[in-house]
Formats: sequence, structure tokens, C-alpha cells
Amino acid sequence: MNRASQLAAWADQDPLNPILLCDLLDELLVHGLANETSARLAATPESVRHLPGVRFREARCALMRGDAHTAINVLQPLMDRSGEVPAGVGHDLAYAQFVIGQYDQALQTLAAVHGQASDAEALALLKARILHRQQMVDAALEALARIDVDRCSRAAEVEGLRALLWLDAGDLAQAGACADKALGVDPDQHEAGIVRGTLALWSQQLDESAVVLERVVALHPESGRAWLGLGQVQMLRGNVPVARVWLERSVRTMPDHIGTWHALAWCQLLEGDLAGAKHSFDKAFALDRTFGETHGGFALVYALRGERKEAEESIKRAMRLDSQGRSARYAQSILLLDEGRTDEARAIVETILDRTPGLGGAVPADFIFRLRDLVRPRS
Repeated sequence: MNRASQLAAWADQDPLNPILLCDLLDELLVHGLANETSARLAATPESVRHLPGVRFREARCALMRGDAHTAINVLQPLMDRSGEVPAGVGHDLAYAQFVIGQYDQALQTLAAVHGQASDAEALALLKARILHRQQMVDAALEALARIDVDRCSRAAEVEGLRALLWLDAGDLAQAGACADKALGVDPDQHEAGIVRGTLALWSQQLDESAVVLERVVALHPESGRAWLGLGQVQMLRGNVPVARVWLERSVRTMPDHIGTWHALAWCQLLEGDLAGAKHSFDKAFALDRTFGETHGGFALVYALRGERKEAEESIKRAMRLDSQGRSARYAQSILLLDEGRTDEARAIVETILDRTPGLGGAVPADFIFRLRDLVRPRS
């Protein structure tokens, strides 16, 4: 008889014993048996089911099923019982709020938690993830800095998340070093795999990047960042239809990631789908109206359509926000080409490709002009 069966037999003999029930629920949850946990809870007498410890495990079961809203409804009353919030309750409520995009509420929940030293790493990791989603990279790194990695039971996760944060901060050396540490402890660590695959992509090691990222998605099928990298690999290989499939999967997984919408827009541009690209840039614009590269994307779409006035206005907005934005510069090259200033247009494109990780050397310098001819065929 395994432990779960033994605990179930004891709980059946004493159905009003919450300690036995909670031990059984914990055993089922640790093995991912959400259906069995739900069935046990449904058969529990009401007088026991409404005890705080049982309700806490009911919320965990809801989270395992992907039902964050139910978890919040179950946990919120437990938060309201007293001024001191148990670490487990606060962590799970903050996680559920994080899942549905209530980032500020999640941080407020964590701020109210009174945990022991043993709870610190789990709380700090969750806080860092929330701050990362809010694009507060420095604050997320600061949250992780409070964890003693040498004594941490989740050292690989800490280093992997730190690697991803450094990647998003633009410090590729730090990102690579942290990824190596994480993978040295756990070869399948999620974020570290994303970082290693992305760095390989940016250094034009496309085969290595694909191998690493394919391993990530095999273990984490909902990894939007890994699908993004795989889509970019396929774009650079010239497999645009396949890239579009992967990038569409990526935006379904993380629709609030601007970079993914931009990558999909470029994939659509390369297929000559200006309407699709405009839609993707619109999605990015809804997330952040002040991101210069989005305005540059609008400018490029307008330029390719031959809508010069709209393109020029978008270029001005884009350059005010980001003077180095590549999409606005591509739009300028199209306008120059329309004026017959071919050498100036080509010089702009070559400069962009030389300084853009993941593009320089892999994309022909006349690709933007081929695109212009694709969407505006000559009569």
C-alpha cells in the first residue's frame, strides 16, 4: 500500500480529523493528482472542509487545475482573518493574482506576509517574477539579491531567473554567466535554457539555438520566450511560414510581451501581409503607447503602402522616442528609395544590419527593397 492509499484509509476511518485529511491532500497535491484531490474535498464533511487548513489546500488544488480565480476566492477570506498573513496563504494568493495580471495587488499581498526565514526564497522569487512582468528589471534583481544562493534549495531557479533578467537588461555577459551556473545545477532549468538559446541565436549559432530551445519547449510547452526564439531562428533560416506559426503560438502564450508582437509583425511583413503586420503593431501599441519601435513599425507599414505623409509623421514620433530605432530607419530607407536615392537608402539598411544582434550577416542588405517590390509590384 502506498502512502496516499494508507492516508486515505486512515482519513476514511476518522472523517472529522482535519490533520489526517490535510496530510492526505498534501500527498495527493505533491504528486499532481488534482482530480483525486477535488474528489476527496467534495466528499469532506462541511464542518471540516471550511477549516482554514483545508481551504488552503483547496486553493492549491484550484491553482494546479489552472483556476486562479477560484484560488483567489478561497484564499482572500483567509487573508482577511488577521493582520498577520501566513506565508503559504500569502504566497499562493499573490501567485494567483500574478497569473491573472493583478500585479500591484500581488505585490501588496506579498508585503503583508509574515514569513519565516525558510519562506524567504519562495517569496523573493515570486516577487522578482512579478516585478519582471512589470518590466522593473532592476527591482527584480534586487529582490533576488536578498537570497543566499549558497544555502538556497532553489539555487538553479534563482540563477536562471537572474540570467533572464540580465538578458532583458542588456548585460549579455552576466546573463550567460548566471545561465551557466543554473544549468550546472539543473540542466533543464527553464529560464537558463531560454537565455542560452537566445544568446546562441544572437551570435548566429542557429543550430545550437534551435537544439537548446527545442529542449526547453519539450519540457515547458507553454514557454512563450522559447517559442519566440524558435520563431526567430526560423525567420533567419528563411522559413518564414514556419516562423509565423511559432510566433503566433508565442503571442497566444504571452500576449503582453511587446517583443513577441514585433517579431510576429516582422514575420508578417516578410510575407507581404501588411494588414497582419499593422494588426500586430496595434497590439504592441495597446501595451505601451510610448515605445518608439512600435511607432517605427507603423512608419514602415505606411511607407510600404506608399502613404508618405503618414510614414513621415510616424517616423518623427518614433525618432523622438528612440533615435536608434531600426523600424523607423527602415521606413526612411523606403522613402529614400521612392525618391530614387538608392545609395543613401542602402547605407541606412547596412548600418542597421551591422549593429543589430540576430540580424547582421544573416539578412541580405537589399531585403527591405525586395519587400517593397513584393507589396508594391511594378506595373
